[in-house]
Amino acid sequence: MALKINPVSKIIGLSSVLAVGFLMVVLAAAVWGNWMPIVSALFFSMAHLPTLIINSHYVYDNSLEMDEDEGTSSASEVGYFLESLLLTSAVALPLSLLHCHTLTKQASVLTVIGGALIYGTIVMFTTFFDGFKEEDDPFGF
Repeated sequence: MALKINPVSKIIGLSSVLAVGFLMVVLAAAVWGNWMPIVSALFFSMAHLPTLIINSHYVYDNSLEMDEDEGTSSASEVGYFLESLLLTSAVALPLSLLHCHTLTKQASVLTVIGGALIYGTIVMFTTFFDGFKEEDDPFGF
């Protein structure tokens, strides 16, 4: 038996996690006096956009070439590549700033954890409200 959660409760929960993620990034920037973690937060928040744009085009337009063996299109693979590129950049930026002694260790950790919360919230939002039908939901929500 799957647990049914009201969509309003989903939105409230996801917005709370998103607010905590942005709070962590802003605290990492404000407390230690360096505003470079905001750039990393922008990378984290924009990382899922290539996949969303390409998959929405694929859903509404079946003209993309599909690989018959794997069931994916080359355009969706490009979207996944761009998403992973943005995620890698978002994680590598605070670590490289830490290596250059521009950020402290605590600010780097707060930035990476806050960015992961931001990215996870965006992915879960698209999964909850756009990704699955009721019977295909792997989370049981």
